[in-house]
Amino acid sequence: MLVRKPWTQWDETLSFHELPGAMGIYEIADEDQKTIYIGFAGGNSPFGLRGELIRIFAGDTTDKKWNWRHPHPDAIPKALRDQARYYRYEVNHQYFGRWVEALTRYREDFESLPALNEEMDKDRIPSLGRYHWKSQGV
Repeated sequence: MLVRKPWTQWDETLSFHELPGAMGIYEIADEDQKTIYIGFAGGNSPFGLRGELIRIFAGDTTDKKWNWRHPHPDAIPKALRDQARYYRYEVNHQYFGRWVEALTRYREDFESLPALNEEMDKDRIPSLGRYHWKSQGV
Protein backbone atom coordinates (compact mmCIF):
# COMPACT_ATOMS: atom_id res chain seq x y z
CA MET A 1 0.00 0.00 0.00
CA LEU A 2 1.30 3.43 -0.91
CA VAL A 3 0.92 6.43 1.38
CA ARG A 4 -2.79 7.24 1.57
CA LYS A 5 -2.58 10.89 2.60
CA PRO A 6 -3.53 13.49 0.00
CA TRP A 7 -0.75 15.28 -1.86
CA THR A 8 0.47 18.55 -0.34
CA GLN A 9 2.08 21.16 -2.54
CA TRP A 10 5.41 22.41 -1.23
CA ASP A 11 5.13 25.92 0.14
CA GLU A 12 8.28 28.02 0.53
CA THR A 13 6.69 29.83 3.48
CA LEU A 14 6.29 26.55 5.39
CA SER A 15 7.57 26.67 8.94
CA PHE A 16 10.22 24.14 9.86
CA HIS A 17 8.07 22.96 12.78
CA GLU A 18 5.02 22.11 10.65
CA LEU A 19 6.66 18.88 9.43
CA PRO A 20 7.19 15.92 11.77
CA GLY A 21 10.66 15.20 13.07
CA ALA A 22 9.87 11.48 13.14
CA MET A 23 10.94 8.47 11.13
CA GLY A 24 8.76 7.27 8.26
CA ILE A 25 8.33 7.11 4.51
CA TYR A 26 7.47 9.79 1.99
CA GLU A 27 6.48 10.12 -1.64
CA ILE A 28 7.49 12.96 -3.93
CA ALA A 29 5.41 13.86 -6.97
CA ASP A 30 5.82 16.07 -10.02
CA GLU A 31 3.43 18.82 -11.12
CA ASP A 32 0.96 16.19 -12.40
CA GLN A 33 0.95 14.49 -8.96
CA LYS A 34 2.69 11.44 -10.41
CA THR A 35 5.02 9.76 -7.93
CA ILE A 36 8.64 10.27 -8.95
CA TYR A 37 10.36 9.09 -5.78
CA ILE A 38 9.58 7.05 -2.66
CA GLY A 39 12.00 7.59 0.19
CA PHE A 40 12.39 7.09 3.90
CA ALA A 41 13.63 9.01 6.88
CA GLY A 42 15.42 6.66 9.20
CA GLY A 43 17.66 6.75 12.22
CA ASN A 44 20.41 8.51 10.24
CA SER A 45 18.11 11.24 8.90
CA PRO A 46 18.66 14.46 10.84
CA PHE A 47 15.24 15.78 11.91
CA GLY A 48 13.50 12.76 10.36
CA LEU A 49 10.86 13.40 7.71
CA ARG A 50 11.22 17.13 8.28
CA GLY A 51 14.90 17.05 7.35
CA GLU A 52 14.45 14.84 4.30
CA LEU A 53 11.59 16.89 2.83
CA ILE A 54 13.37 20.19 3.43
CA ARG A 55 16.56 18.78 1.90
CA ILE A 56 14.63 17.83 -1.26
CA PHE A 57 12.53 20.94 -1.66
CA ALA A 58 14.57 23.73 -0.06
CA GLY A 59 18.07 22.50 -0.83
CA ASP A 60 20.46 24.57 1.26
CA THR A 61 19.51 24.32 4.92
CA THR A 62 22.23 26.67 6.14
CA ASP A 63 20.28 29.87 5.57
CA LYS A 64 18.78 31.76 8.50
CA LYS A 65 15.29 30.37 7.92
CA TRP A 66 16.26 26.76 8.71
CA ASN A 67 19.20 27.35 11.05
CA TRP A 68 20.66 23.86 10.66
CA ARG A 69 22.75 21.95 8.16
CA HIS A 70 21.94 18.54 6.74
CA PRO A 71 25.11 16.43 6.61
CA HIS A 72 24.36 15.29 3.03
CA PRO A 73 22.67 18.19 1.25
CA ASP A 74 24.20 17.33 -2.11
CA ALA A 75 22.99 13.72 -2.14
CA ILE A 76 19.74 14.81 -3.82
CA PRO A 77 19.99 14.66 -7.63
CA LYS A 78 19.14 17.81 -9.55
CA ALA A 79 16.41 15.90 -11.41
CA LEU A 80 14.54 15.28 -8.15
CA ARG A 81 14.84 18.88 -6.99
CA ASP A 82 13.76 20.19 -10.40
CA GLN A 83 10.69 17.94 -10.68
CA ALA A 84 9.49 17.83 -7.05
CA ARG A 85 6.28 19.79 -6.46
CA TYR A 86 4.17 17.69 -4.06
CA TYR A 87 4.79 15.42 -1.11
CA ARG A 88 2.98 13.13 1.29
CA TYR A 89 4.32 11.13 4.18
CA GLU A 90 3.55 8.51 6.78
CA VAL A 91 5.14 8.41 10.21
CA ASN A 92 6.26 4.83 10.80
CA HIS A 93 9.04 3.52 13.02
CA GLN A 94 9.29 0.41 10.86
CA TYR A 95 10.35 2.72 8.03
CA PHE A 96 12.63 0.36 6.11
CA GLY A 97 10.12 -2.48 5.88
CA ARG A 98 7.38 0.02 5.03
CA TRP A 99 9.62 1.56 2.32
CA VAL A 100 10.21 -1.88 0.76
CA GLU A 101 6.47 -2.54 0.91
CA ALA A 102 5.67 0.79 -0.80
CA LEU A 103 8.24 0.12 -3.54
CA THR A 104 6.85 -3.38 -4.07
CA ARG A 105 3.30 -2.06 -4.25
CA TYR A 106 4.33 0.68 -6.71
CA ARG A 107 6.14 -1.80 -8.94
CA GLU A 108 3.17 -4.16 -8.87
CA ASP A 109 0.76 -1.36 -9.83
CA PHE A 110 2.90 0.34 -12.50
CA GLU A 111 5.27 -2.47 -13.58
CA SER A 112 8.38 -0.47 -12.70
CA LEU A 113 9.79 1.59 -9.87
CA PRO A 114 9.69 5.39 -9.89
CA ALA A 115 12.50 6.48 -12.22
CA LEU A 116 14.37 8.39 -9.54
CA ASN A 117 14.35 5.39 -7.20
CA GLU A 118 15.99 3.42 -9.99
CA GLU A 119 18.67 6.13 -10.20
CA MET A 120 19.19 7.02 -6.54
CA ASP A 121 18.60 3.75 -4.70
CA LYS A 122 19.68 1.03 -7.12
CA ASP A 123 22.36 -0.22 -4.70
CA ARG A 124 20.17 -0.36 -1.59
CA ILE A 125 16.81 -1.68 -2.82
CA PRO A 126 16.56 -5.33 -1.78
CA SER A 127 14.85 -8.00 -3.88
CA LEU A 128 11.19 -7.07 -4.06
CA GLY A 129 8.40 -9.62 -3.86
CA ARG A 130 5.20 -9.83 -5.89
CA TYR A 131 1.62 -9.31 -4.77
CA HIS A 132 0.00 -10.54 -8.01
CA TRP A 133 -2.80 -7.99 -7.75
CA LYS A 134 -3.12 -4.30 -8.45
CA SER A 135 -4.32 -1.63 -6.03
CA GLN A 136 -7.82 -0.28 -6.43
CA GLY A 137 -8.06 2.85 -8.55
CA VAL A 138 -4.79 2.28 -10.42
